[in-house]
Amino acid sequence: MNDYWVKGVDLPNLSQPPLRELTDFLTPAENVFFLRHMAAPEIDRREWRLSIGGLVEREVVLSLGDLAAMPQTRICAVHECAGHPHYPTVPVRRVANVSWSGVRLEDVLELSGIGRTAEFIWSYGADSGDYHGVSIPAYVKDLPVSQVQGHGVLLAMRMNEEELSDKHGGPVRFVVPGYYGTNSTKWLVRLELQAARSPGYFTTAMYNDRVVANGMEQLVPVWRMAPHSVIVDPVQGAVLKSDEPLTINGWAWSADEIAKVEVSTDDGKTWSGAELGPREGYAWQRFRVSWDPGSPGLYRLRCRAVDCAGKGQPESGARNSVFSIDVTVK
Repeated sequence: MNDYWVKGVDLPNLSQPPLRELTDFLTPAENVFFLRHMAAPEIDRREWRLSIGGLVEREVVLSLGDLAAMPQTRICAVHECAGHPHYPTVPVRRVANVSWSGVRLEDVLELSGIGRTAEFIWSYGADSGDYHGVSIPAYVKDLPVSQVQGHGVLLAMRMNEEELSDKHGGPVRFVVPGYYGTNSTKWLVRLELQAARSPGYFTTAMYNDRVVANGMEQLVPVWRMAPHSVIVDPVQGAVLKSDEPLTINGWAWSADEIAKVEVSTDDGKTWSGAELGPREGYAWQRFRVSWDPGSPGLYRLRCRAVDCAGKGQPESGARNSVFSIDVTVK
């Protein structure tokens, strides 16, 4: 069984709802998980400014009014935490589906121009301080310049049609659809175009997976979301009636569109294909399957997803390992 909370793992500064509260296609703001690495900054929205520099044709400084005057774009995107950076193989299932509104990154960078040697965009948050004994001057993440055109990256000022709250990274948050939430820098204050990846703590020591390719261990940035799925109804520990129609409902998502979801009601001995809904933008996809248990007893339900590139969920040892719950049928 996979617990939604991670036993024995220190997860400070965390707010997350149980899966039973994630039944809506759009996750209400009060049910969107919140995580910070350091103390949340205090930002005066009247004084807030975004600076854009580095390998650009011209330095640019924008106010909230400047961004509000630019064309606004809305996207719907699944928002998933990559998990505790010290425990990258522990699945924590912190996820939501959100409507973001703001200015496209490519529109903002048209104002500054992109230098011909620029390969990465560094996004700086206003948060800083101590992280597990390490002094962090600023939270910094990076993104390949290749992700700018046509990938929906936003400077978001609204979430679910409401002004983006301080709690969720307002007044402006860097939102990268299809990438884990750690890349969507909260409390955004600066963008830099650079030729190399950021040397910051959260791009070097943290949020890199160790993988073996051709016999060599490599560090791979935690960028694109891997295929993942969860059951939200029924929930862990539910007691169900055998004389009523039963349906297993859940969500599946990935950086790429999900092509197939399978559900097992016998702890993985057999699997059945689930009905899978279409993807809207970068959102999660609903799946459901009717279930006739046949007899009372304790059942372990599992689900697994495969994306359109053929990538699936591993059985264990990964942040997106196969999800399972136990239910009782009477």
